[in-house]
Amino acid sequence: MIAGGNQSILLWIKKENSYVNLKRTIPTLNEGTVKRWIADVETKRWQSTKREIQEIFSSPACLTGSFLRKRRTTEMMPVYLDLNKARNIFKELTQKDWITNMITTCLKDNLLKRLPFHSPPQEALEIFFLLPECPMMHISNNWESLVVPFAKVVCKMSDQSSLVLEEYWATLQESTFSKLVQMFKTAVICQLDYWDESAEENGNVQALLEMLKKLHRVNQVKCQLPESIFQVDELLHRLNFFVEVCRRYLWKMTVDASENVQCCVIFSHFPFIFNNLSKIKLLHTDTLLKIESKKHKAYLRSAAIEEERESEFALRPTFDLTVRRNHLIEDVLNQLSQFENEDLRKELWVSFSGEIGYDLGGVKKEFFYCLFAEMIQPEYGMFMYPEGASCMWFPVKPKFEKKRYFFFGVLCGLSLFNCNVANLPFPLALFKKLLDQMPSLEDLKELSPDLGKNLQTLLDDEGDNFEEVFYIHFNVHWDRNDTNLIPNGSSITVNQTNKRDYVSKYINYIFNDSVKAVYEEFRRGFYKMCDGDIIKLFHPEELKDVIVGNTDYDWKTFEKNARYEPGYNSSHPTIVMF
Repeated sequence: MIAGGNQSILLWIKKENSYVNLKRTIPTLNEGTVKRWIADVETKRWQSTKREIQEIFSSPACLTGSFLRKRRTTEMMPVYLDLNKARNIFKELTQKDWITNMITTCLKDNLLKRLPFHSPPQEALEIFFLLPECPMMHISNNWESLVVPFAKVVCKMSDQSSLVLEEYWATLQESTFSKLVQMFKTAVICQLDYWDESAEENGNVQALLEMLKKLHRVNQVKCQLPESIFQVDELLHRLNFFVEVCRRYLWKMTVDASENVQCCVIFSHFPFIFNNLSKIKLLHTDTLLKIESKKHKAYLRSAAIEEERESEFALRPTFDLTVRRNHLIEDVLNQLSQFENEDLRKELWVSFSGEIGYDLGGVKKEFFYCLFAEMIQPEYGMFMYPEGASCMWFPVKPKFEKKRYFFFGVLCGLSLFNCNVANLPFPLALFKKLLDQMPSLEDLKELSPDLGKNLQTLLDDEGDNFEEVFYIHFNVHWDRNDTNLIPNGSSITVNQTNKRDYVSKYINYIFNDSVKAVYEEFRRGFYKMCDGDIIKLFHPEELKDVIVGNTDYDWKTFEKNARYEPGYNSSHPTIVMF
């Protein structure tokens, strides 16, 4: 707590693991002081001015005491600082390079080393609100001397003090919060430029990432900024993804062995800093290392084949499929069933019976294209297509045994594992479910636009004659089946009071209850092929893009940047047809 305006301040001094009060007169900063400092630069008074700058910017109490204000009765957070005044004064001071440099030195050599973190009283935390407003904290050259020490102190705070900080961050305006995120992001990017992976630098980047994690948590609760604000695009080209994947495996081994050891920073433990391309690169690197590991193990086992009893398939470093074009599904399922309990995470080699060709990727792509095209046809009957929809979904009463959906999941995982995109018209709801997220009404609108629109109309209607207009009950007609959503649902009318419960149960029935058995088999097959720890780094939209591909092309940009071979131009019939 503060007393006595700008001349007297209540200091918090740590003594024998507790804080005591000490009231004394100390120097503080105001508009008049700033004008005098600026006028004193390069004059005979500069030496005394430097001492004054050093005293104020070396003391958390002096600095926070410079911007005190009275508490407003409507405020929820106990922040008694005039941050707008601080921003204006800091901006004025940075007009002079000598003052800027002096303040930077004071922060680095003194103030940051005096920051409280061992259960300080709430008033002592105000310096952590104030420091990010200082422009010196946002200069890229100061990331190591100012931003890293600041981050390390915050990371050492007690849970209670850290919570106070996060509650304060949640009150910030979007522009101020974004600037705070950028401060730590810039420091991470600068660290990547010359990172030598020493113990000290590992500690630096770990503290910065932990700070971004705290801010990301606040942002998720407040939903202030898009996720992309946290993404460090530079990772794609500056992070060694092979080393990253190896560290993930090493960490997982220590966790499985009940050892709490982490000697190096694992960037993917902070997935919010990865953009989609970086996640895909991590996934593909993980795949490549698995393939190379299988090849290496197969070589070692073949050398000791007389001493070990292992299946011929286990010794192979690749998964070889030979199929007939006219019996594609039958041949694939027969061969998959032979190796159902084997680890199929190997390099896939495909050949069509009676055809000669070396697979550089084209045969494999053709294989998946033809296979999935057959399996998802409405006539084949493995999936259902709602009327008027372009998406497919699992059937309520499947035509095939559950095991076929397991193999379909294996094939989807096999396609992804081999870096192939597949034309699978699943709605976003599937990818949400794979990531343990609940589908919503918006997902139903994608799967069945007419039904989704009708349910939205029902929710939006607030009229007194609701039951007369709609006259519906707690049952559904879906995929040629009628089902009660609750016991005796066909006799219970939907009204204004229970309509949201009705819509919620309707959505849950379509996406969960009605397809539980076949979906769980699909999921089991998919995750037999794919590393769940890496898959769950993706958002549903990102996972859909990496499995199915992205067909949302910007054709106008393509056309604008197109370059034509001699004889062709934008109006040529071939180009127009394309």
